[in-house]
Amino acid sequence: MKQLSSLGKALNKKAQQEIIAGCPCGNPCDNYNGPIQVTCEQYFNLPPQFQMCVMVSVECFPQ
Repeated sequence: MKQLSSLGKALNKKAQQEIIAGCPCGNPCDNYNGPIQVTCEQYFNLPPQFQMCVMVSVECFPQ
């Protein structure tokens, strides 16, 4: 149970960088140079690795 006690804690900048550095994929958003806010159409036309780099309305994902 002790391991679960740290869930939800905010990570400091150093801890975040260590996680990113440990990822073999790096940060895909470093290579994204398009708009941050996009329409639904723009979002679905983005390559999947860049979709996490933008803000899009929840209305683009009907339930």
